[in-house]
Amino acid sequence: MRSWLILKRSSLSRLAIAHACALGIGLAAFNAFAQPVVNPEAQRLALIQALQKRMPGSGPNDWVLGANNPTVVVQAIPLTADNATNSADILAIGKKAWERKFKNGKSLAICFPNAGKRVAATYPQFDSKTKQVVTVEMAINRCLALHGEPEIAATETIVMGPLSAYFKSLADGQRLTVRVGSVPAREKYDAGLALFQRRIGQQDFACASCHVQNAGNTFGQQGLSAVVGQAVTWPRLQPGGMVLRLQMQFQKCMQRSGAEPFALGSEELNNLEYFHAFVSNGLTTRTLAVQR
Repeated sequence: MRSWLILKRSSLSRLAIAHACALGIGLAAFNAFAQPVVNPEAQRLALIQALQKRMPGSGPNDWVLGANNPTVVVQAIPLTADNATNSADILAIGKKAWERKFKNGKSLAICFPNAGKRVAATYPQFDSKTKQVVTVEMAINRCLALHGEPEIAATETIVMGPLSAYFKSLADGQRLTVRVGSVPAREKYDAGLALFQRRIGQQDFACASCHVQNAGNTFGQQGLSAVVGQAVTWPRLQPGGMVLRLQMQFQKCMQRSGAEPFALGSEELNNLEYFHAFVSNGLTTRTLAVQR
């Protein structure tokens, strides 16, 4: 793994410094990342500083819009028999699944504070009992299992896509607040950060290659957004009706790099999502923008 983030100051080599500079990060910002004792919040602020140097005159509130300035206006989109035509219809499908009564008369809302309102802005969360990162999709499945209902496979996009989108929409307008509050949680955050920095595949790209080093540039016909701000606009709605979840985008990026992607819901992608979400803390959530 070619690291540009977590290195002990005493181990900084010419190669590591050169790699940091190649990624567009100033030495001061690199040093802030390089110290394992620095907390994730200090790392988040250092990353914002590095990206602002990369894209002068902009900031996190601008980066939320991504490279394509997505809107919520789309053409007619068929989606199974429900014939969803826009984001409102997608959310209506999700709401129906959210409110569906279990065999015991309960529904998904019973598992979350305030019936799920404003809750999704706190995910992913670290579960101190299982020592796992829990995503929105995992939280939904945990609730289903708790009440004797069949879980929804991570690859089941027709059901889980609208359902997770609706759950997240209950927190629209809230500021993302993801916590890394313990040593075990920090280990998961660090693992996600390490995957973000790892070069993979035939193209030898890291997530950071596109979303730090080349943030604001284009790759083919697509703009490259900054990592800070990405997590608050997912899931997204693709032309054609697919609800694209953040981990599905991770997979697409890995494939573009010529690498075999990790499975949806895998520990690796859960940790990567945890890191992604944390660095977007404080930004306002917005569900079902259009993925162009």
